[in-house]
Amino acid sequence: AVVSTQSTGEVYGRVYRVIEPKRKKLSEATSQLREKQNSLQEARDKLQEVTERMETLKKQYDEKLRMKEELRKSSELTQLRLERAGKLLSGLAGEKIRWEESATNIETNIGFLVGDCLVAAAFTSYMGPFLSDYRENLVQKVWLPDIRKLAIPCNPEFTVSAFLAKPTDVRDWNIRGLPSDNFSTENGIIVTRGLRWPLMIDPQCQAIKWIKNMEKGKLKTIDLQQHDFLRTLENSIQFGTPVLLQNVQETLDPSLAPVLDKAVIKQGGRLLIRLGDKEIDYNPDFKFYITTRLSNPHYTPEIATKTTIVNFAVKEVGLEAQLLGIVVRKERPDLEEQKDNLVLNIAAGKRKLVELEDEILRLLNAAEGSLLDDEVLVETLQTSREALLSSFLSTLRETE
Repeated sequence: AVVSTQSTGEVYGRVYRVIEPKRKKLSEATSQLREKQNSLQEARDKLQEVTERMETLKKQYDEKLRMKEELRKSSELTQLRLERAGKLLSGLAGEKIRWEESATNIETNIGFLVGDCLVAAAFTSYMGPFLSDYRENLVQKVWLPDIRKLAIPCNPEFTVSAFLAKPTDVRDWNIRGLPSDNFSTENGIIVTRGLRWPLMIDPQCQAIKWIKNMEKGKLKTIDLQQHDFLRTLENSIQFGTPVLLQNVQETLDPSLAPVLDKAVIKQGGRLLIRLGDKEIDYNPDFKFYITTRLSNPHYTPEIATKTTIVNFAVKEVGLEAQLLGIVVRKERPDLEEQKDNLVLNIAAGKRKLVELEDEILRLLNAAEGSLLDDEVLVETLQTSREALLSSFLSTLRETE
């Protein structure tokens, strides 16, 4: 037992001598590890702090860049608005006087609207067959005084041409062969404004020339002597093309009655008209013109109520202008050509001004937010101003 105890103690001593240094080293290593881990944690904490700082700085940098871009865009927008404001002020300054005059005239004319409409409606309904002297006497010496006696407001300077026709339309009519005298202009108004199809007394073929030029390229010409005139008329009614019935006498073919009466019916969303023994589709774009070469025809009341009779017999003034044009065309064709070009240019210029004014008013009415952000409006105003400042139209008028 004593030997066994000694042997165990020796073993324990040897093991202790081997293990103890290792324990000390382990303890030292553990201590160093703990120190290193603490140092590592401190380093990680510093890294996290630096990372967070970097993130903060990056966010601040991005924010500054965003602000810089916004300021740049704002600067560009402000500069653009400044330029547009200059154009807007100059454009509106150029339009101010004209618009003020137009607004004043419109306000004044609105008060005369009832009487003006009454006279204009009566004129287009009843004055077509008569010559200019009778028209003027009836309007100025009978109708207008009666209207004033009834205390109906009416323009003291009322004229049918000014009330029912736009200057640009009249100019287009003149370009297309309608004489420029007031009588011919009234006839053009009655033809284009009347609700019934026009029957034009046209011994000198003035109306035919004008209609053919106005409807050039799509007009179908028929005669009651043609055996297939009804077929041509049917096709034109269906496809909406204008038709000119020429050289009629004092009576009209009874088969034309549905067309003259505009006996259009609506079935299931379709517009139909009975022509002859069948119903055909009716196109609202269809137009029907009738002319006669008779200088003094006598039409029945039935025809007079179904059509708008318009007297296109050329007056002395109109003949003088036409003869002058023929003489100038023969003697100085260069001057006549120059005049024709000037008329076309004047008409185009006036039409452009009217279109620009209408577009400006439309854009102003539809504008939302700041006017300075509406580039189209500013550019249109600038274009209108340049057109007004140009002496082109005044030079052309003087030349004409």
